[in-house]
Amino acid sequence: MVHMNQGQGETSYAHNSSIQNAQQNRMKPLIEAAIIDLCGSRSTLFPEKMLIADLGCSYGPNALALVSTAVKAIINHCLQFQQPPPEVCVLLNDLPDNDFNTVVKSLVTLRQNNNKLVVVTGVAPGSFYERLYTSDSLHLVCSSNSLHWLSMAPEDLTMNQIPAYDMDEHARRERLPMRLMHVSSGKISYFSWS
Repeated sequence: MVHMNQGQGETSYAHNSSIQNAQQNRMKPLIEAAIIDLCGSRSTLFPEKMLIADLGCSYGPNALALVSTAVKAIINHCLQFQQPPPEVCVLLNDLPDNDFNTVVKSLVTLRQNNNKLVVVTGVAPGSFYERLYTSDSLHLVCSSNSLHWLSMAPEDLTMNQIPAYDMDEHARRERLPMRLMHVSSGKISYFSWS
């Protein structure tokens, strides 16, 4: 299996992930809106506990970008509506070859910076094609750039002999627009891009 260089060296993902960081920055308003939707307003009951997961979290500076945005949004929402903050559990997932030592150090920093809010942190190594968490346990799930490092091609692509990625730029452009199908809870969603 192919993966990025681990650790903190010059060629590591930690020092060569600015494109992924830019994508995560574009997702911040969506995460903030999701937290507002989850937390409700002053007239609704604020949740006492929240579980947030990042699937394909990677490591380095981007590992906590999405969940940190969610934690900050929770804090801001609590301050705005003068609500007590919930207990927050942050769970990070990636493939087992990820540099989880670096991730755990980041989690320690997240807990220290949000000592009164983040009470539990953890990692769940494994593919998100398999069950990682208990039913109905997560409130918010984030995932951004993990799709370019899929641990396996989606079944629809392999069944129809559609390569998920082709090194030949000309061949790739001839197949545009590409369509992917996503099946979830018996519902089929199609995504197209060109």
